[in-house]
Amino acid sequence: MINLLAGRTQTPQAPNSSYHIMSILSSNNKIEFYKFLNGDISVEDLENFIYSQPDLEQQLDSEAYLDLIEFNFKDKYNKVKLPEFIKTSIIEEGQFETWKLQRALNAFLTQPDKIDLNLNRIYHLYCGVYQGNRKRRYAYKFLGNLGLNYLYWTDEGYLKTFYGENWKTEYEKFSNDFGFYHKQLKNFASEILSAIDSKEIEILNDGTYRISNVLRNKLETDEIYQLQHPNEKYSS
Repeated sequence: MINLLAGRTQTPQAPNSSYHIMSILSSNNKIEFYKFLNGDISVEDLENFIYSQPDLEQQLDSEAYLDLIEFNFKDKYNKVKLPEFIKTSIIEEGQFETWKLQRALNAFLTQPDKIDLNLNRIYHLYCGVYQGNRKRRYAYKFLGNLGLNYLYWTDEGYLKTFYGENWKTEYEKFSNDFGFYHKQLKNFASEILSAIDSKEIEILNDGTYRISNVLRNKLETDEIYQLQHPNEKYSS
């Protein structure tokens, strides 16, 4: 570390993000940055990872690497600039958003007992990130059949409003039907994951995405799948 910093007499207050990403990060290293951007690990966890990972120097642009290891992780004003620096200088934002999307869909497929929580996350991905100009970035209309079928009636706030102190009992009743709902929706998640793998859906760095015409015509219609409820199983 001392050799790397030799001759650099001034520590920058915040990293310089004016250069292009030229990193070839390994998948494992990318995931650590993804976890930080997603709020899964703290600034302190990321700092420990950076200083314990000797291969980062070979995988990052030299200027980005030096700015990163000189970054003042203890300064609260610098901390708020760190996510933007990572997205402009270390990883591609489109790759991070792809990881978030795949993670949410995989969680939905593998955790039918948490379908309510996972559909709520997918709903927020469907809506995207609101911008000050009223436009939204990373809003995925192709998630409509999943996101717009979130189980609002299992939400804690909703249950407390209608059932008061008995809300947990009602939640347990509803949770018995999670498998029934999951069976109806899982094919949508599988199809979207497969499309991401085959590049029929590609998340871009500018907050938009590309999707094949076939999938767009199939998934991005105004007719959202109507979720069937258990009491409708045998209705004509």
